[in-house]
Amino acid sequence: MGENNYNFSENQKVSIVIEGMNTCWKDIVHLATLHSFTKGQVVDQAADGVYLIKEGCLSYSCYLDSGEKRILYFVGHDSLCNEAGCMIQLKDRVSFEFLADTQVYTFPPNQFMDVDFVRSYPELSINLSQYIIFKRIYLSHFVANLSNNKPITRVAEILFQLYESENAITISQLDIGNFLGLHLMTVSRALSQLRDENIIGKISKNKFEIFDPERLAEYATW
Repeated sequence: MGENNYNFSENQKVSIVIEGMNTCWKDIVHLATLHSFTKGQVVDQAADGVYLIKEGCLSYSCYLDSGEKRILYFVGHDSLCNEAGCMIQLKDRVSFEFLADTQVYTFPPNQFMDVDFVRSYPELSINLSQYIIFKRIYLSHFVANLSNNKPITRVAEILFQLYESENAITISQLDIGNFLGLHLMTVSRALSQLRDENIIGKISKNKFEIFDPERLAEYATW
């Protein structure tokens, strides 16, 4: 492995779309099993392993005590998913929905807790620690923005970040409301305003039209 393979970029943005953060794990994919998932497929509990996304993307959701599912972030290529679920045996509290046809390398769950593995690949342990801390920072930003920004600003934020993503993620209005904790009618009004200003077009699981990304960025303050 390269000397600094595990270091994140100094300019790494706190983004709802997490991608390219665990590239160094590709050096050990011979220890993993390759699995394929189809667009729209849902895994409704912690999987029996840690995912490294080879290509495609998924949304990561948690279940609230009320049983409501809430999207927390999106995971794209060369990033890990479900590492926490495997390390602390978290079951029945998370859900993955694959937003495109996706291939993942799946590492055995006990591998991340194996002392010999950690000693053999210290770079990966450093990367994993950085990754978990980064997601903790992301969630802190996310919670702060829930109360500080107007609905249209928050809707514009998610649209702009998805637009910038390399994965061409498309989501429904219902998903946007789920992610932001907004009523569907509130999301619809925000999208209508952006549409009336010819900033966006159709937003759905099948179509994602952004006509004026610069003006959309002006609404977004992430």
